[in-house]
Amino acid sequence: MKCPKCRGLLIQEDIREHGGQFHGWRCVQCGLRLDETIVQNRLTAPFEDNPADLDESASTYSANLTRPSGRHKRSARVS
Repeated sequence: MKCPKCRGLLIQEDIREHGGQFHGWRCVQCGLRLDETIVQNRLTAPFEDNPADLDESASTYSANLTRPSGRHKRSARVS
């Protein structure tokens, strides 16, 4: 499978959290995690009645997809 964010490789992963253990997918390139609940929530439009709210939620969703995840490398300092 390919990551919907960066097109990287998704690997199957067991996700353990306080609520229990879940089966999902993790991208080896960008670290994006997906499981059945995440996918269903992203497919469901939360504000179907008001198109303005829908546009706002879509732009927020897009911004969240482009946000970098994981550790960030700093550039080396030159003395």
